[in-house]
Amino acid sequence: MNYIGDIMKNLKNNILLLFILIITSVLIVFSDRAKEGAVYGIAIAEKIIIPSLLPLLVLFNFITVSKISAPIEKLLSPITEKVFRLPKCTAGAVIFGLLGGYPTGAVLTNSLLENNDIDKNTAKRLLLFNVNGGAAFIINAVGYSMLGSQKQGIILFASSTLSALIIALITGFFSKTPKNTVISFYNENISDALNTSVQKSVFAVLNISAFIILFSALESIINPPEFLLPIFEITFGISHNAKTLSLPEIAFFLAFSGFCIHLQLLPFIIKAGLNYIEFLISRIIH
Repeated sequence: MNYIGDIMKNLKNNILLLFILIITSVLIVFSDRAKEGAVYGIAIAEKIIIPSLLPLLVLFNFITVSKISAPIEKLLSPITEKVFRLPKCTAGAVIFGLLGGYPTGAVLTNSLLENNDIDKNTAKRLLLFNVNGGAAFIINAVGYSMLGSQKQGIILFASSTLSALIIALITGFFSKTPKNTVISFYNENISDALNTSVQKSVFAVLNISAFIILFSALESIINPPEFLLPIFEITFGISHNAKTLSLPEIAFFLAFSGFCIHLQLLPFIIKAGLNYIEFLISRIIH
């Protein structure tokens, strides 16, 4: 059995290597088109992702790492524990994850896991639903800027958030009652917590930006049908199809979040021990 397992692992690695070499060759051969796409991806990262996400991510990470969210966690603990069957310490990660948008929920979940505030099973559950388009992105970027209607942005954000909470509620039925956790008000020195939060947030935003640039370069070469663009990269895809997609279709793409977002979250998914197929199914259900 171990011999067969080694063969399958080597085959998987060889296929992955071949795939990477093909992508590298394509980027080299069509370097001019790849450069145009990369420039567009840099513009998206510079004008949308970094200014809208980085400040919020630093603050939300700081709140989680420093434990100053303890009053919120204590206030919401009856809902967190009794309704969603999650440890009370996850309240801040869920609220700020849903408000901040991808990858905020995953980043905050990872912070809780690294601090040993939650176990891997809880982290897996959070990653099944706490992957959402944030208020700023959906209401302002998609609604106001792309669709020309802040009202439609609010409808899309409410739809996506409600869907996520329904998944949280359903998965709670199959989970054990969480252990009572002791809420500590200040777990780390404030200055250390701020530095840690900045480092984690900058890494997350750089990671997002790099994937957006890569996908933008590849999309410029492959040139897939425009209606499929949101499946690959959500910001680029919706901005190109805002006038042709219906509101329910946009809601679907926002909830699915696109393979570019999936790859950005892959390190957190792997660290939590979540199978990608399970994550993919959760995105489709969402």
